[in-house]
Amino acid sequence: MAAFSWQLNEGKLVFSGELTRETVPQAWLERDQWYQDKKQLEVDLAELEHVDSAGVAMLLQLKKHLLQQQCELTILRPSQQFRAIVDVSGATELLAI
Repeated sequence: MAAFSWQLNEGKLVFSGELTRETVPQAWLERDQWYQDKKQLEVDLAELEHVDSAGVAMLLQLKKHLLQQQCELTILRPSQQFRAIVDVSGATELLAI
């Protein structure tokens, strides 16, 4: 089974493991703990081992959710694999990568 975890480290949200169809539902349930009244959320993806289209879709939904809270999403250190999926999905500009 795929594993996903997150931690707040020096004000940045660090994702690790896999952000996939299997892990996105639980991650999404925890999203309100990620930003708590911040005006900007930086998400570091360097420790993610694998992302699929569900993970990209979750990040797009997160961006939309944060905009409603007047909070901006910044993606840090995306992997080549993540960039490739985002490019194929046409979401490069939406996620500002």
